[in-house]
Amino acid sequence: MDMTDVPMVRLTWKDAIDSDGTWTDVETILDHEPATCQEVGWLVHNDPDKCIIMRSRIVTEDNELEEGSAYIAIPQSWVIKVEELTPSLSAV
Repeated sequence: MDMTDVPMVRLTWKDAIDSDGTWTDVETILDHEPATCQEVGWLVHNDPDKCIIMRSRIVTEDNELEEGSAYIAIPQSWVIKVEELTPSLSAV
């Protein structure tokens, strides 16, 4: 996969939150809301069913994706927003 065709993004989505298992009054339980989450990485897959964000990568000298790590697949129905980012190429 040519990494020049893979955008860096910040993806925002809704996700479930579980309780810690302690006794909780019903009013507090009914106030429970899903979490708003964000992930930053390369959008390596995006179709009507899911998107996959990959945070770490190994690329060849020709900028071809060799290996990836720290990835997450998120159902499209959970996605709120995808924002394309511009990575800085300056050397440290």
